[in-house]
Amino acid sequence: MGFGPLLIGYFITFIVTLGLGNYLFAGMLIGGFIMFLGLSELRKYAPTFLYAIIANILLVLCSFYETVAYIDDAFLLEWGLSEGAIANAFSFAEVVIYLIFNLTLLYGIADLSRRVEYPETRWKAFRNMSFVVVYNLCYIAINIPNSIFSSDRPFFLTLLMILQIIYALFNVALIFKCYAMICPEGEEEMTRKPSRFEFINKLREKQDEREQAAIESTKAYLEKKIEKRNQKKNSKHKKKK
Repeated sequence: MGFGPLLIGYFITFIVTLGLGNYLFAGMLIGGFIMFLGLSELRKYAPTFLYAIIANILLVLCSFYETVAYIDDAFLLEWGLSEGAIANAFSFAEVVIYLIFNLTLLYGIADLSRRVEYPETRWKAFRNMSFVVVYNLCYIAINIPNSIFSSDRPFFLTLLMILQIIYALFNVALIFKCYAMICPEGEEEMTRKPSRFEFINKLREKQDEREQAAIESTKAYLEKKIEKRNQKKNSKHKKKK
């Protein structure tokens, strides 16, 4: 459906790249391309993913810029891309693009969850939006010149990185949840071809059990919600009488 490539691409872009150091641009480029494939597929089921696709394209363009800036810095070409006003402006633009991408991605997930009536993933998408906003507010606060955080900047930057990892992991978990729970109409009852490897079959069985438990939990939640709604209606009718 598209959540598989999106999961892999997001993990590479927002988790793996944290350990790549100066080669971060390579992870962004690879992860961004894989996410584009997943988002293009998801757009067939929820048009709101178009916003995330546009933001994803901007992310890929950022990775191209960082590639050129890395070449400039590594080979001392003096193009002025790796430092100065241009580099500062790009850093600010990159933060804004990251914010927009995550918010549009989560909005797309929330919209798709509404369409397929999965309130759990929809609620988690909105919850994760708040985490992303909090992270970016903290980023702005820490990077304000001569702020209260300037006294121990390395410490606060470390906390900021931890916060980034946390919200990224929450998003990875949400995408995986969607990958396990949401499938295109007509594919719900498709049988899966057994693998030649027994351990893979066992892993699939356990995954199927988790998915079934999640489906039953969601169904029970919806039934309980409808029951409460009916009880409220009945109580209002009784009061009127």
